[in-house]
Amino acid sequence: MKEQADALDILEQLRGELENGHGFFAKKPDIPLCIDLCNKLARVLPDSMSEADYVKQKRKEILANADVVAKNTIRAAEEQANKLVSESEVVKSAQTASKQIIENAYAQCDNLILRTKAHLDNLFKETENFLCSTLSVVRTNREELRAALTDGKK
Repeated sequence: MKEQADALDILEQLRGELENGHGFFAKKPDIPLCIDLCNKLARVLPDSMSEADYVKQKRKEILANADVVAKNTIRAAEEQANKLVSESEVVKSAQTASKQIIENAYAQCDNLILRTKAHLDNLFKETENFLCSTLSVVRTNREELRAALTDGKK
């Protein structure tokens, strides 16, 4: 950048020297100064010219490399986005599966509770029947005992 500024400064000085020296009575350009400015310009320009030529020659390569880097960046971003979407889908699937498992567990619990209540009801019924039968035997025995007692007092 400094060389470019130097080259532009030298060109401006050269232009100023040449523009101010017109006409018969006007000041003539300082030829040694103009030659010195041209020599300075010649020393400064090769570096700038070679840099410009290098960039010009490598332009396609530079653009191709930039294109490759851009495509790789885009591909990586797309892969990351797909991974995130996939992970999101896995999470959604896992949430759906867990909800289904929980619902099944509740249904099994409800079913188990109903079966337990039915079993207990059956046990209570059998116990009631046994106790009723036992009560009937006790009543029968008591009645027979009473009858024997009343017969024996007579």
